[in-house]
Parts: sequence; structure tokens; C-alpha cells
Amino acid sequence: MKTWQKLLALLLAVMMMLSMVACAKQATDDTQEPAESTDATEPAETTEDTTPADTTEEKEPVVLEWYFRGNGQQKDTAEVEAAVNELVKQYPGLEHVSIHINCFPSSDYAQQVALSQASGLQMDIVNSVNLDFYKEVANGTWMPMEDYLSDELKNELPSWLWEMGSVDGHIYMVPNYQNAFNCQYALFPKEYMDKYGNYDEMKAVLQDTSKTLTEKAAYLEEYVKAVSEGEGTQKYCAPLDQANSTGQMGFAFTTPFDHLGNNFIVEDGTTTVQYAPIDDFYKESYAIYADWFDKGLYSPDGVTTAYDNYTMSHMMDATSAVFMTKEMYGSEERVANTYTSQWGFDVVAINIQPYNFIQKNWGAGGNGISSTCQHPEEAAKFLEAITCGSEIGKKIYNTMVFGIEGKHYNFVDEANDRIETLEYDGSQGGVDCSYAGLKWILGNSFYAYKNQAVLDDQYPVAKELNESPDTVSSSLIGFTPDTTKVQTQVDQVKAVYDEFYTTLYRGVLGTDGWEAYYDEFVAKLETAGLNDIIAELQSQLDAFLANK
Repeated sequence: MKTWQKLLALLLAVMMMLSMVACAKQATDDTQEPAESTDATEPAETTEDTTPADTTEEKEPVVLEWYFRGNGQQKDTAEVEAAVNELVKQYPGLEHVSIHINCFPSSDYAQQVALSQASGLQMDIVNSVNLDFYKEVANGTWMPMEDYLSDELKNELPSWLWEMGSVDGHIYMVPNYQNAFNCQYALFPKEYMDKYGNYDEMKAVLQDTSKTLTEKAAYLEEYVKAVSEGEGTQKYCAPLDQANSTGQMGFAFTTPFDHLGNNFIVEDGTTTVQYAPIDDFYKESYAIYADWFDKGLYSPDGVTTAYDNYTMSHMMDATSAVFMTKEMYGSEERVANTYTSQWGFDVVAINIQPYNFIQKNWGAGGNGISSTCQHPEEAAKFLEAITCGSEIGKKIYNTMVFGIEGKHYNFVDEANDRIETLEYDGSQGGVDCSYAGLKWILGNSFYAYKNQAVLDDQYPVAKELNESPDTVSSSLIGFTPDTTKVQTQVDQVKAVYDEFYTTLYRGVLGTDGWEAYYDEFVAKLETAGLNDIIAELQSQLDAFLANK
């Protein structure tokens, strides 16, 4: 009996062991099954692993210090900066980036840049406006940036504009994009032209490149005399050229030319440096002005005449000039309509410039990446945003320019980017605004909203002309004259110019006196070192062209 009990106990033990082994094997099979089906489930696991929460590396925050010339720090600059940064973080690649605005007025900008550089302050993006671009490149202010520029950004701007931002084959700034040139137009009140002139004949004469300046002036003179006789009031001739905002000689009735600074020029199609105030065109114009002065048709206030008081919206006044030259662009009809709207009377326009010409210098400047920038990829990406016109990029740019919707401007027609600025009616606001940026300094102004001073067709017309195959760009792009060696002579020549020019320009010495005064002008210029300056500039130009 005991033996049987022992055998039964042993049998039960064996059965229990077999049961435990079977359970253990089942448990093992259960844990290995997913591994055996890994190939079937791998895509799902991969999709899960590549979600932003799992694999995107969160980048360290970056603050880019942006230096540019503008209206300075204004009441709402900090608020606008905060709004800009909300948008910046929505731009692909800039999610971790913020912009800090360092805006200085024109009078302080160059000095503030120099002080910041000397102090070793962080500078990431530096605007070139009010700086000497080529000297700053030579001084190492900006780094070559072509390796950081996207194809989208490169393709946004025309090739001639990239040349404006390049030195020795390297790109040092992304140029701000805007209208690249202005043509010269002769403008007349339509009422006077209809009553006392002949528009078709006037156009034929003024556009005839075979006619001399004196011949064209004679035709204008007859028109002015007819207006004066018909109106019974004093009507005047206006200057035949128009100085630009820097005081340098204008283009009217001349072959387009490049300014080298201080009224030294190179006419398009030539390689010869000239001093504009004594070249053939201006000498001929002095004779015309003297003759007009003798006839009582010019300079009503003598040397103190300010023709802005007699032209533009004043051309229908009782005492006024009854034609003028002015820079603009587009068709004659468009120009006439523009000034008709601005001046309050009907205007007719005649294009008197032989072709559209883009000068070698780029007044709008651009933005470059500082040579000390620690985050050039982000800086280049930000410049892409304010240049290329994506939906978010346009919002960033226009917030920089116009401020905050509802506070600084309101949309009038959002679908067509039409706004009303609340603190100014002109094309740009000034330092007295709570906030106003300068669109031509801050990026691509062809993507700017249109406020009450901007015509609906203004941007597309200018852009089309910029990129027209008929538009001629200077062959001197990239040439930067250096007058360091002759700076004393430059200063002396300017002093002579300031002494003589207004008297010649206003014709007040008459036909009997102007030429002797002109000869004295030339003699004093030569004594001051004029020929030394021309020789130095010519040598630099020859070297540039030889290496081009």
C-alpha cells in the first residue's frame, strides 16, 4: 500500500512538471510573437518615431540683432517688434528665431554702426544705407553670403541687382528691391498747352536727338512767351535740368550718365570721367539761362530763386513757370495722370530721356550678414522672408514697414493689399509718427501694402520696367571710386563750385557777363586741383574696366 502511494505521488509530480513546462513555453511564445512580426509592423513604428514630438531636435533660441537706418526708436517700436516676432516664428526655419530692432536716424546710423563694431556688440544683420558699401566690404563688415542663400531668394532679384550687392564675385548684401531708375519728363499744364502750344510739335522737338539743347530751348521759349502774352501775367521758363535730392546734376535732355560723386560723371557708352558743371551740356545751358534772364523769362528772384515755388502745383499760379522737368517712370499718359491727381489741374507729359538707364549705384542699399554673426543660416533665412513675398514673409515685411493693423493702419481692400495709414498720407511716415518704417530700406518694396499715396499700378509698372530687356544697366556696376588720395582737392573743388555755380545756373550775369564768369570758374577749379581728381578717377576706372 505504501509502495502504491509513493508511485502515485511520483506520477502526480511528473504531471505537474509537464504542465509547468507547457505553460512556460506558451508564455515564451506569447512574448516573442511581436518580434517575429516586426517586418509587418515596422512602418507603423517608423511613422510614430518621426513625429515632431519624438524626433525633432528642439533648437536653441536665437536672437538676431538687426541694424538699419530709419526713423529711430519710436513710441511703438517695441510693440511692433513683438508683433514681428510672432510672425517670424511662423516662417519655416525661423521657429526658434527672434529679431531685435536697432533702428537709428540717418544722422546717427553710420556712427552707431561704427561704435557697435568697436565695442564688440552683437550685430547679425547690417543695412548698408548711409554706409559706404564698398569700403565696408573692404573693412570686413559683412561676410560673403552666397553659400547661405536659397535658390528662391537668388531667383527673386534680377542679375543686375545681385551685381549691386557683390564685390569680386562674392555677394555681401541682399539688395532692397524697388524702382531702379526714373526717366525725365517735360511737364506742362494742359490748359496752357492746348491754348498756346502744340503738343505734337513740342514732343517732336524735345525728343529729337539730332537737335541741340539751344534749339530745344528756343521752342520752349516761344511757348512761354505765348502763355505770358495770353494770360497777361508773368510766366517763366524753368531750368532745363533737374538736380537730384543729393544736389548732383540731373539727366534732363542729356545722355544718361553715372555719378561718381561730387558731380564727376561718366556718360553711358563712354569710359571718360568728366566734371558735369563744366561739360558741354552745362556750358550750353548757362548761355541759355543768361539769355532768358536778359529777356525777363528766367529767375524771377535772381540767385535766390527757388523754382519749387514756381513749378509743380504752382504752374497755374498767376506768377509761375509754365513747364518743368521731373523724374518719374512709366508711360507719358501714366505720368500725366499721376501729376494731374497730385497737383489738381490737368497735366501733359513728354518723355525726354532717350532710354531707361540703371545707374551703377544702388541708393536703396540692402542688408548683409555681419562678419561676426554666429547664426548666418538664420540671418539669411530672415532676409529671404522679407524679400521673397511668401504669405508670412509679406506680413513680416509689412509689419516692419507699417506697424500694427488697427493701430497704425487699416485695410481698405485686403485682397489687393490696399491700406490707409492713420498718421500720414504720404508714401512714408516720419519721426513724428508713433511708428513708421521706410519700405525701401526694409526689404522688397514691391510687396509693400499700398497706402493712400501709392497708385494701384505703381509697383507692377516699376517692376516691369526694371526687368525689361529694353532697360539699360550701367556697365560700371561694381566700380567704386576712392578719392582718399585727392580728398584735399575734392574739398577745394567743392568750395569753388559752391561759390560760382548758382550765379551761372540762375543766368543773372546775362549774355554779356556769363562767359567770362564761366572761364573764371574753370580757372579756379583747375587751381583747386580739378585735373588731379579727374586723373585719379580715370586711372581707377581704367583699372576697373581692364580687370572686368
